[in-house]
Amino acid sequence: MVMDFKFKSNASVVNAKMSNMVAKQMPFAISLALNNTAKTMIAKNKQDMNKIFSRPVAFTRNAFFYKPARKGDTSVMLRRKDMQRGKHYLEVQEDGGARPQTGIEKAFQYRLPYAGVFKHMTPTSKFPRIKSGVISPGERNKIMSAMQVQQDPAANSPKPGRPKRGKDVYFAPKSFGRKAGIYKRKQGSRSIQKMFNFIDRNITYRPRLRFDDRMAMYGRTIYPKRLQSAMKRALATAKIR
Repeated sequence: MVMDFKFKSNASVVNAKMSNMVAKQMPFAISLALNNTAKTMIAKNKQDMNKIFSRPVAFTRNAFFYKPARKGDTSVMLRRKDMQRGKHYLEVQEDGGARPQTGIEKAFQYRLPYAGVFKHMTPTSKFPRIKSGVISPGERNKIMSAMQVQQDPAANSPKPGRPKRGKDVYFAPKSFGRKAGIYKRKQGSRSIQKMFNFIDRNITYRPRLRFDDRMAMYGRTIYPKRLQSAMKRALATAKIR
């Protein structure tokens, strides 16, 4: 007895369904890969900030974030947090060039009766700092009040050299060069501490942040791996219909 078995292949149907499944899952996989890539790039940038800058404050370390890509998007956006006012200081670190004056520097330059010339001020190591690493706003305001350079006259101390609150004395000696700046003499003490340095030249920076270059380099390495992982996940959870 001869038995004849015949099988009819439906490979074309299966292939069509597989192609449709891949086509449907690709937008999900791409957006997932983009978001995972961006997340990794932001984390790597945060690590880089600790190497590029000396003791960067929290705002600098976390200055960049990403706007998640949605299904169907073919790109993801990395953005920098905006400053409340003025030019963002990281722009100068990215491109290089002269640092613009801060509001505090302008206040001292225009209102302080100082015979010397200065364009910038930098806090010394003696200046108190808050947890985030930036200079203490309270101490800064005390100094501005004592030196009578606040924009609002009511915020200035009626006694030159003394803040409205506290009994320490602040002063700017007629010194030039490295000794120029704002000093503090604590109550009941003869010792003095330098709080601000006066700098009589423009502060210029060389390009050091290089955010665009670093992110492009990271992206080329990270994205293919994230896309491969995302495709595996997408296909593993997909259903052939």
